Amino acid sequence: MPLAFAALLLALTLTSCSRPDGRLAERAHQLLDQGKLQQAQEALQDGFRQFPQSVALRQERLHLNLLAGQPELAAAEAHQILQTQPSAQPYRLPLRDPSPAIRSLAIRAFALDPPPSPSPRRTLGNALRDSDPTVRREAIEATRILPAADAAPLLRQATQDSDWLTRASAARLLGNRADPTAIPTLFSMLNDKDSYVRRFARRSLLELATLSKPDAYLPALQSKDRTTQVVAALALARLNDGRGLNILLEEMANPLGIERTEGVKSIVRIQDPQVLPAVRKATTDQDSQVRMVALIALGLLHDQESAPRMKQISNDSSAPQEVRLAAGKAIELLSQPTPQPNPK
Repeated sequence: MPLAFAALLLALTLTSCSRPDGRLAERAHQLLDQGKLQQAQEALQDGFRQFPQSVALRQERLHLNLLAGQPELAAAEAHQILQTQPSAQPYRLPLRDPSPAIRSLAIRAFALDPPPSPSPRRTLGNALRDSDPTVRREAIEATRILPAADAAPLLRQATQDSDWLTRASAARLLGNRADPTAIPTLFSMLNDKDSYVRRFARRSLLELATLSKPDAYLPALQSKDRTTQVVAALALARLNDGRGLNILLEEMANPLGIERTEGVKSIVRIQDPQVLPAVRKATTDQDSQVRMVALIALGLLHDQESAPRMKQISNDSSAPQEVRLAAGKAIELLSQPTPQPNPK
């Protein structure tokens, strides 16, 4: 810390403590440091009876609320401080507190009612460089208060965090932000070493599909990574784009393919002669969930040729109950009128 700044801080501290309310605030601060929360609260109550507008006392009550795990009350206290003294920075000391728990709760309180100075982006950016992962996680969640343009670089920064929970949160929030420019970043996260990070990246990529153009996903079809190819194909299918159909058909035909269920749900969106035979074949899949989805899909497609197969399954006592129920539902769907396209 520069000597001039340290001297100024010391001078301000001495000036504050020289005032009667400052001395009372200092006494409350000492009690808080000693973990004597009840005594500190009583000291603050006595102080407010004498100095109801004291910023120093409010600052200590903000600290007390954080220690008590009540960020909502801390945010309300910060608001009152700024009403009395607009130039104050009520979170400056809590965000530098030695306790990660206090720093984390301070970020949560900050996000409830962000003060204008320092800027929320700067505050959260600093918190994302905190040494403790709990603080960084709280900061990444708090990016919801930022405009998309300010949040984007912080979210991308968090995708490289050493903490897997922070990376997973970043992947989830990139999808929630509905920003298609995050698609390349999310594709890179499909190779993350943590399965939860990969799962949230996949989910966000599919969520963003309906907000994007097919061109955003086409390059990933050429990837050497199979997961990347499949997720890109699933996203394209959501756009009724069949350029990834062969990849999905291969995935469905692979007994070890982990996206077989989603593959069935997706290919029925695509108008292609290969779709119906593939869905019919999926009714024999080893996974009961795949079979259920395939049967319902055939019913929705009004595939009358599959009626005997549906009846066979619904009467097969060796089949899982949920599969038999799905076959019965598919038969019911076959009897319903075929939906007619809306006239243009």
